[in-house]
Amino acid sequence: MLSSIKKFPKTFWSANTIELFERLAYYGMNIILVLYLTRRVGYSVEASASITGLFISALYLLPIPTGAISDKIGFRNGLFIAFSVLALGYGLLGLFPSKSTVIFSLVLIAIGGSFVKPVISGTVKKASPADLSKLGFSIFYMIVNIGGFTGKIIAKLLRQNLGEWLARSDFERLKNWVAVNVPPFEMTEGLLARAARQTPPMSPEAFMDMLKWQGFGMQAICLFSMLMALVALAFVAFTYKEPDRTGEPQRSIGKTFTDMFRLFGDVKFVTFIIIFAGFDLMFWQLYISIPKYIVTHISETAPMELIVAINPLMIILFQLPVARIVMKIKSTRTMAIGMAISALAMVMMGLIPTLLGACLSIMLFAVGEMTFAPRFLDYVSSLAPKGKVGLYLGFAYMRSFIANMIGGPLGGYLLAKHVPEEGTREPWKMFFVFAAVGVAALISLFFYNRHYDEQPEDGVAAGE
Repeated sequence: MLSSIKKFPKTFWSANTIELFERLAYYGMNIILVLYLTRRVGYSVEASASITGLFISALYLLPIPTGAISDKIGFRNGLFIAFSVLALGYGLLGLFPSKSTVIFSLVLIAIGGSFVKPVISGTVKKASPADLSKLGFSIFYMIVNIGGFTGKIIAKLLRQNLGEWLARSDFERLKNWVAVNVPPFEMTEGLLARAARQTPPMSPEAFMDMLKWQGFGMQAICLFSMLMALVALAFVAFTYKEPDRTGEPQRSIGKTFTDMFRLFGDVKFVTFIIIFAGFDLMFWQLYISIPKYIVTHISETAPMELIVAINPLMIILFQLPVARIVMKIKSTRTMAIGMAISALAMVMMGLIPTLLGACLSIMLFAVGEMTFAPRFLDYVSSLAPKGKVGLYLGFAYMRSFIANMIGGPLGGYLLAKHVPEEGTREPWKMFFVFAAVGVAALISLFFYNRHYDEQPEDGVAAGE
């Protein structure tokens, strides 16, 4: 293994290092985005979840044109654009938390992030030795999950621990600024009730002070993300070299969109993507509804980021063993097992609305994800006509676009209705709806298999 790793060139490791910093920035911010929009900026829960869903959707739609642009201008120039725009977007998001600026900030972050996705994955493909491409993408996938895990840990430290330390510090000017500029601004009946419901109960003054410092901490997270984007930009400038793409056919944006629209004529493939948008709808609730659910229903002092970080940690530790276990099971059956496990995790989250229940549910969901995810792209490759594997793999991420366009507003509606900050809460109703989406997708997959039969395992991808 070590001898194989040594065969990868410097550009490969540069690209993975850049990806690590980009993921630290993205997952640090994204895990608190609904909370930030709700509590610091002042949007309603429904609007915050919908905005978050649209933001994530854009990250999976925009790589279609930005990938073609990067092909034209070069990968290195694409990365310069990406991290310059990302640093500006994260900076604006942290420094100016107002309704008039955050949408513009998120648009910038979506544009910058959409350049990173195709360029870094393209670099990994081009820079990996021909006989080690699978190992190259395994390393890349591991880096993504390390960034996702570490970003959440840092977000927890900045949202909770930084505020606790600053509240006890001698920075009086900062304390006065937070007291005047960070909500909540007045004690209400709702705040009194929420303070009394904490475990252990908190005094109203201490509870309000904690919320203020957490609001400031979320601004610090956005500025941390800006710093990570600037570090990535430095790596682009000093370590990244344009990979050799000699002889590679150039695709215009128009040609790219034309080919994508033609894919809608492949009914089998499009049906498959729509079915698996159901899995993604459940997955993205880890970033849309579950963070707000944890701090609202379980405890304001719960380490929400650490709880959600269980997901990437499980993947880092157990992806390879799980992959070996399901290796000989047919692809669609493996994916069905993964989807069923994930739906069961949502049911568990609803039935055990406690800190332990959340941890166990996310652990179980990670097992479902590990079972499902690797076989999904393999199966998509087998559906692709010869010479169009890349096109089909790119379109496969449309499932995340569909899932977040629906899952953002749905998650916001269910949060507001069943997990309000004030009033009766029935979180099981929210999670049962998410589980029902997964079950509906599972049933649809059963009929898909009956209609199309099991796809042969030796798809064209293996021969390309």
